[in-house]
Amino acid sequence: MITTMKHVNSMMGRLHLNRCLGIVAVIVACLCSQAFAASGSSDLIVDTKFVMDKIGKPGWVLLDTRAAEDFGKGHIPDAVGVPAWVSKAFSDDTKRQASSLARMEKTLGEMGVGDDSNIIVYGDPKHASWNAVMFWALELFGCNSNLKKCTVQYYDGGVDRWKAEGGRLGQAETKPKPTTFKAVAGANRGVKGDEILQIVNSKKATIIDVRTPNEYDGLDVRALRGGHIPGAINIEFAKNFYAGTFRMLPLDQLQGIYKDVPKSSRVIVYCQTGQRASYTYLVLRALGYEDVANYHDSWRVYGSDLKLPVEDETWYDFNKVNAAIKAVGQLQEKMP
Repeated sequence: MITTMKHVNSMMGRLHLNRCLGIVAVIVACLCSQAFAASGSSDLIVDTKFVMDKIGKPGWVLLDTRAAEDFGKGHIPDAVGVPAWVSKAFSDDTKRQASSLARMEKTLGEMGVGDDSNIIVYGDPKHASWNAVMFWALELFGCNSNLKKCTVQYYDGGVDRWKAEGGRLGQAETKPKPTTFKAVAGANRGVKGDEILQIVNSKKATIIDVRTPNEYDGLDVRALRGGHIPGAINIEFAKNFYAGTFRMLPLDQLQGIYKDVPKSSRVIVYCQTGQRASYTYLVLRALGYEDVANYHDSWRVYGSDLKLPVEDETWYDFNKVNAAIKAVGQLQEKMP
């Protein structure tokens, strides 16, 4: 009987220990998953070591967003230059962009960007806003979502950081193997003109105006009207990076800048043409904001559409501009 009781006690002890170990394992797993979720978003921003490790590896594509002449003078080995027309396409409003989508898909495929590619975007750090446009565009097309297998990451610091940290530049032309890229709908990374009024009226999204305070307040007028979208808060895009190097601020500092923007909210960013907003979009994605979109038509379209409501509304002074043009013309006539 004593032996049996000892055996039972031993079994009970092992069961209790196993149960405790199971609970500990669950807790550890939860903590690990939380830690991954907290840091996983920062995986969108990569460093020099990461890029060096991916050069020449199958499935990886480096996109250089600089002008063709700068790309020709030296680029990260195996990188592919983004054609100039792509930049122009994203300078157009969303209606004109839609007409160039098929050409965009074809061009990406010719650059070796496929539906299952892993893409790293970089460029001249001084042009941080344009570099980020390509990141946003690829997420707009479905990368980094459950809609497509392709991923896109951003190499912060670009060619300047690459050279400073021991990377060599190559001048050999990269000849990627053509593939197929097809943009998919449903990523919800962009807001079109006919949607913005619904968003304003619903008041269910946080709208961030990333322009300068003077633009936001209507003192710097760059459309028919100055001012800002009703309800928008102003967080200038230049606050996201160091003024001297154009390198992104550490994520903990950026968290402080956006501490009043709830991560549970849908967030819409805009600027004048959508480029500056693309950089803020990138920052928010790196901080773990999931439901972010770029209103790419931005103020150039919104401020000139007289049907749309504006806060701090001011008007473009055509009389002042015409008078200035007339004065210049008179000076030219007087010149010998």
